[in-house]
Amino acid sequence: MPPRPEPPARPATPPGTPNKPLPPLPPIGRWRPTTPRQRLRIILVALLTVLLLWTLLLFRPGAKVREFPPDPPLPACQPGQTVGCVGGTANVRLLPASVPSAAPSRPQN
Repeated sequence: MPPRPEPPARPATPPGTPNKPLPPLPPIGRWRPTTPRQRLRIILVALLTVLLLWTLLLFRPGAKVREFPPDPPLPACQPGQTVGCVGGTANVRLLPASVPSAAPSRPQN
């Protein structure tokens, strides 16, 4: 990378003279700061891009809308029935916690 060029030296003003605005320094290299108009344009393009992608994700153009057939209604449960009905109960087995195994008495290599 080539060394950065030094900006031109500003002349020192003798004491008692009014301060004059100094001319702006020339941009170094090819980089120039963005203007407020350019920044606004960048923000608008970014927002429009996000809005477009969001819209395309939600409303997929050309996608077929599939309607699911309704599920047939299930009958109410008879006394003692637990499967294939509305309001059935499930059998749950509770097992006691297992006893942890003892740790080895000597370290294994």
